Amino acid sequence: LVNVKFRNSTQGFGKIFVSEPALVVGCSSCYLLQVETGDLGDVYKIRVSCDDVPGFEGWHLKSLHLEELHTKQGLNFHCNCWFTLNGEDKELVKEFPAVTEDQKTLPVYKYVVSVHTGDRWGAETFANVYITLYGKRGDSGVRKLHTSLTKGRKFQRNKVDSFLVEAVSLSDLQKVVIGHDGEGYGAGMYLKMVTVKESQDSDKEWVFPLWNWLDTHLGLCETVCEIVTV
Repeated sequence: LVNVKFRNSTQGFGKIFVSEPALVVGCSSCYLLQVETGDLGDVYKIRVSCDDVPGFEGWHLKSLHLEELHTKQGLNFHCNCWFTLNGEDKELVKEFPAVTEDQKTLPVYKYVVSVHTGDRWGAETFANVYITLYGKRGDSGVRKLHTSLTKGRKFQRNKVDSFLVEAVSLSDLQKVVIGHDGEGYGAGMYLKMVTVKESQDSDKEWVFPLWNWLDTHLGLCETVCEIVTV
């Protein structure tokens, strides 16, 4: 299942779920779909994701074209990337900015998201951890933190794990929502903070402090929380 979301400046996201194309063009690599939606407004980016189903080895998306049938107004999105958990990115969610002649194309950043696990007994977790970044220009969508840039097992006591989250520029970050799925024995996690940089070379950093448990029985008694920047 492919999930496509369109982001505009006023109404948020519109969704299209693609499981079976309405019309397959006479080419194995090109699909034409006709779907009915409400007014999408001024779309400035799309988010495409794939389900991680058994047997899925990857999908290469070259480009995407969005056209309103009545007005013939269209938008192009240059993609040229793989959706796979086997490559370097190990990512099944990606964003692409709209390419138009009259507006500047928004940059795409690989945000460096660092998760600081606390120094307490039982602070580590083996659960799957997810995060959403929120900025003045929308959000990143829910992202699973797959592969740490830091060596060793993820989310261990007194450890900092860094991850790359690729997204169309969110402008200044305002908050994050982070949590885990509770999988595994003792899934609760003691989280000191989350820090985010716009790129690996950037000096600007946003800090989201928590110093609390993400656990069903300790601290907040919640496995998901919202943290605003300081």
